[in-house]
Amino acid sequence: MSHSGVPSFKEKLMNKTVIVKVSLFTRAFSGTITAADDTGFFLVSNDMNAALREVTGGAMANVDAPCVYLPFSQLEWLICSQPKAAAASA
Repeated sequence: MSHSGVPSFKEKLMNKTVIVKVSLFTRAFSGTITAADDTGFFLVSNDMNAALREVTGGAMANVDAPCVYLPFSQLEWLICSQPKAAAASA
């Protein structure tokens, strides 16, 4: 947690549903961020998992409930929502 008592960017992303675009794919994916560190975050996304299964072939066949780690360096953009009251005061 940050020293000022204000949540950091990565803390604000925790458990949020987001839309991300990463350099590996030509399209964006929605999912939920379940954890984050200084270099990236874990995303649970059924759509991204399906796309990764297509790319990797049988390599993911035995992976139950995959959670994808996305480095911030591979992120082209990220969309998340905030409460309307917070958006109005920004």
